[in-house]
Amino acid sequence: MDAHEVPTHLQAEDRVLLWFTFPQIVALTAVAALAYGAYHAAPVGGEFVRIGLGLVVAAVGIALVAGKVNGRRLPAVAADLLRFVFGARRFQGPPAQLIRPEAPKPPGERGRAEPPLVDGAGLTRQAASGSGRVKRGANKLANLKPSKRTRTRGERMPLRPREWFRKRDRKRPPKREYDEARQAVAQEQQARRAARWPALLGAAAAVAVAASVGVCTPPLAVADDGERESWTSDEIEFDPPPLIEGRRLFVERLTVTRGAATVVLRAAANLEVEASAFGGADGRAPTYKRVDTLGRGGRTSYLLPLDGPAPSFTFSWRDEFGQAGAISLSGSQLPYPLPAAQGELCDLRLISLSWTPSGLSGTVDSDCVGRLDEPVELQTVSGHAHLSQTALLPAEVTAVSGTLTIAASGRETGARFVADGETRFELALRSVREIVPLEIAAALTADLRIALPPLVRLTHHPYRVERRTETVTLTRPGTGQTVSETVTLTDAEGNSSSHTISAYLSIPPATVQRQVTLEIEHREHVRSVLVQRPDLAKTRNEQLTISSAIAADDSFRTLVVPAREPDRSPSVQTRLTDAELNELFAVLGWGAY
Repeated sequence: MDAHEVPTHLQAEDRVLLWFTFPQIVALTAVAALAYGAYHAAPVGGEFVRIGLGLVVAAVGIALVAGKVNGRRLPAVAADLLRFVFGARRFQGPPAQLIRPEAPKPPGERGRAEPPLVDGAGLTRQAASGSGRVKRGANKLANLKPSKRTRTRGERMPLRPREWFRKRDRKRPPKREYDEARQAVAQEQQARRAARWPALLGAAAAVAVAASVGVCTPPLAVADDGERESWTSDEIEFDPPPLIEGRRLFVERLTVTRGAATVVLRAAANLEVEASAFGGADGRAPTYKRVDTLGRGGRTSYLLPLDGPAPSFTFSWRDEFGQAGAISLSGSQLPYPLPAAQGELCDLRLISLSWTPSGLSGTVDSDCVGRLDEPVELQTVSGHAHLSQTALLPAEVTAVSGTLTIAASGRETGARFVADGETRFELALRSVREIVPLEIAAALTADLRIALPPLVRLTHHPYRVERRTETVTLTRPGTGQTVSETVTLTDAEGNSSSHTISAYLSIPPATVQRQVTLEIEHREHVRSVLVQRPDLAKTRNEQLTISSAIAADDSFRTLVVPAREPDRSPSVQTRLTDAELNELFAVLGWGAY
């Protein structure tokens, strides 16, 4: 026979006057009292001001008591707003804590304790599952008491007719015993009150500490150890639909470049996906938002901006079964900013890093120098003296070669280094949901050509005297000169006369040779000669390391939805038999039918 359940578990409040319930009538009475108190005892303004103040208090109180927003009362809405403003904004913890491990129990089964098992538990359970006198007999045999069921709000009290007609002529105890019992009860109540004050004070202190911690702590939430059995509110209590295990959304590609990230998602069921990107100085400013609808096995790609020092991405989904969830990428899951390494030969920058289910791939850009200063142990003087020193000479970089070693998750691969260009690499990995640490080691070798200065070569010459006989040939030039002389003659008579006589004298040119012996004195001295040297060929080695990390996801799997339980057939009311009516009346204490 199908059972028919009387709908007394709906927790629907009774309407007493118009559409107001008992709590609302009490609240309206309190509001009316407050409004009258504001009008009667307000110390400011005249009568019209006090009347207006009373009307404002009454309007606000009535709105709080009877007002609703989308079917929810204003106090509940205000509590939700306060919880949103002062509550946690982020969840701190693994996503596994947000998943309900098992479906909650129905509201009717909460608080029911399973009867203890005694010897012959199997027989007792089978008998207890029956009906009528067999069930009562089995319970009496096993000494099982019916479990008390907690009364929910709005539930009617059970019908107990036997309490209406109990005997009132019972023998009362003497007055002395009654007074002693009353004094004992009073003393016990007083002792309980005295012992209750420390607990109340401790609870108040704990509430104050928890409130201060909740206000002062950052907006981060941690999942509780215990899971609530159902979702409740002040107005309604319901059970969520059963949780369907399995992932709905998978990341099939994650590529991070210098200024943007490309994320490819694949849906394992019919989903509505909302992608959001956050950035800015504090990492909370929204920079991107898009909503897509994906079918089972469908893909979508997002080109998301990387803004600020700590960007993050969130992909929330809602499936066709009414369940929702989200996956996020932030922190070490995003290799941002992409690392770089500076060296003397080359500067390396990771300009692209991509993860796919087949492995990692990326690009390393290099910028190598053309000239640099190279220390050289150089001999500057040779011969009579030797002198060497370390000189910092300009060197020309003719070529740079090397290899890149890429290591991640215990696997390695190599790539040939491309100087002043982009070096691409690929590393095969297994698809596992984790954060993959990446390390790139570069071993570089540069060929240098150094122009050396001339070498100074010294020669020592000691002191000596050199005698040298040489034939010296002299050429005498010719010359000529006119000579004049004046002569004075005196005759016998004593007369004088002067006469001038001139003569021209000349010497012809001639060549004269003589043997001459010379002594040459050489002092001690050193002579130097500059000798040109060829260019020096040299190599320089350098090791550079780049470290980063990127998020990896599991391989795609289609969501397998378990078969739904068949709907229960509708209840059909049937008439009870006489035996069943007698048994029901016996349980209620009404006698035989």
